[in-house]
Amino acid sequence: MPKLPGAACQHRPPDAPEPKLRPVALIQLIAILALALSTLIAATAVSIGLARADIAPAPTGTIATPLAIALSRTGSAA
Repeated sequence: MPKLPGAACQHRPPDAPEPKLRPVALIQLIAILALALSTLIAATAVSIGLARADIAPAPTGTIATPLAIALSRTGSAA
């Protein structure tokens, strides 16, 4: 089988420009900014969820009096 010139291995000509790589610092900066933005979005979503959460109603009736007395005793001990 005859060997064809240049068919087995193709090299780039010497005048071909090298592929440009991004500096690692730029990629790290982009990753940090994306992480900070996602953290801000998550914190906003949690705070909105807490603001919209239903609060348990205050106890009323016969159970409220012992609860008020117990809370007032623990508050005055400090």
